[in-house]
Amino acid sequence: MTKRLALAIVAVPLAVFLASSGATWATGSSADPVLGSALVGVTGTQGAPAAVALALVVAAALVALATGGRGIRPVAGVALVVAACGVMILAARVVLAPGAAVGRRAAELTGQTEAVGATGSATLLGWLALLSTLAAAVGGLATARAALTWSGLSGRFERDPAAQAGPAGAARSAWDALSEGHDPTTGEPTTTPVDGPATMSSPDEEPPAGGR
Repeated sequence: MTKRLALAIVAVPLAVFLASSGATWATGSSADPVLGSALVGVTGTQGAPAAVALALVVAAALVALATGGRGIRPVAGVALVVAACGVMILAARVVLAPGAAVGRRAAELTGQTEAVGATGSATLLGWLALLSTLAAAVGGLATARAALTWSGLSGRFERDPAAQAGPAGAARSAWDALSEGHDPTTGEPTTTPVDGPATMSSPDEEPPAGGR
């Protein structure tokens, strides 16, 4: 599986879910006397607000998989799969139990703390959102496994040991050679007189008497 395909099988269903999260996932009516027979609709953000937040976690983990190094990708893969499964579970609570979702929404509208009795049915967009989360969870598992063999973008910025043999490395070696008493231009060790460096007499200084 190519890297582009592995990312696409998660990114596409994730985009579908986020696009449908604001649509109505379930509709129905409640037995509450305040609402009467009014139709109550439940959107994805109303019925499963945490699912949208987890979807953003999936997106962040996907970016980390695509750009992270070898140490980051296993952690990002686990976060991707766990978050995608969480999104699927939260979406299923609305789509697979629309009556309960409508009851919770009706309680919110009337200011009650407990859900009221209601009947409802899932919409087509609700089913689309749920199927997209299932696809993202399955695709996330495959992507997390495939990512273990990728080379992330961070590898481009890793220091190449061979590059240290370039000019900077050569200059550093020359300084090391000088400090160790070697002449880097000839490869021969430099010799220092035992009695110390020679001193030159000043032009104004007269030679010793014995030398005249």
